Amino acid sequence: MVSMDSTDTGEPNSFRRSPMSPAQVSHFPASPREGHPAVPTIPDVQKQTILDYLKAFGLASELTEPEKLQFIEISQAFGLNPFKREVHVAVYGEGEYRKLSIITGYEVYLKRADRTGKLDGWRAWVEGEGDAMKAFVEIHRKDWAEKFIHEVYWREAVQKKRDGSPTSFWSKQPRFQLKKVAISQGFRLAFPDELGGMPYDPAELPDSESATFPERSIPASITLVGMNPTPLAADPVSPATSPAGAAAAVEAVPEPEDDGERTNRLYDELCSILDHNEDAFTPKHQEWILAKARKAGTSDGVERMVAYARKVLRNAASMTTASA
Repeated sequence: MVSMDSTDTGEPNSFRRSPMSPAQVSHFPASPREGHPAVPTIPDVQKQTILDYLKAFGLASELTEPEKLQFIEISQAFGLNPFKREVHVAVYGEGEYRKLSIITGYEVYLKRADRTGKLDGWRAWVEGEGDAMKAFVEIHRKDWAEKFIHEVYWREAVQKKRDGSPTSFWSKQPRFQLKKVAISQGFRLAFPDELGGMPYDPAELPDSESATFPERSIPASITLVGMNPTPLAADPVSPATSPAGAAAAVEAVPEPEDDGERTNRLYDELCSILDHNEDAFTPKHQEWILAKARKAGTSDGVERMVAYARKVLRNAASMTTASA
């Protein structure tokens, strides 16, 4: 008889089975047991259901036609119903840097594995701290003679921002996030026929914080007027003090940004505000702000969200001062 493992408060519960043997980590059973039941049929998801979901949640106008088609095909192929929160879609970046993520939750892996009739209990746990942290998942199948154990390392799984620090979710729930990755990977390995190729859990994928956007660089030949750069020690004369250098500086004013460059710059500014002021924004608030900025699609729209984020910071500072 199995019992529930609730040692980690707030993290997914699982079934407790026999203790782990270190030699069995990531070990596949070699001798299957006989008499496992047939896999039940997954209910079909109609195309119209998926289109209704995209329309109801305001995604129909946000996705391109190829992106819609990809989401529809994957949802139907795996029988994932978006209205049941079994699958959802997110888009990050703009232009050539636009990225599409089709995402499912680890709960779907558990339901699908249980539906096969082959699942005979499982448990997940975390060991260690910091960079040495590891998560384990132990899975028992009725048609396998031995248990299957899979491990995931923090340093390999953690999602990071562009400055190298963990994203909000990984900072606030490191054990939970790592455990979700272990569960998702482990169940895909233990049930490859049923789960292989299925969309990943959000913990395994980059989000708006960790999505990479191009850095805006300044050509070496351009001197920015008004910034008063410090001359290199090797230069006998500062360009700012020589007549020829002053004239060159005036002529080297950068060309005006086009809307795409301005949009990227403002989006980077918005991400920086959120990254460095996490205490003023909840994760859901951050997601909402970034989603509004992406949906705007223009530099003016992103600039409005930058102004909104700065207003939130001013309000937070005022409340802190008033309570002091």
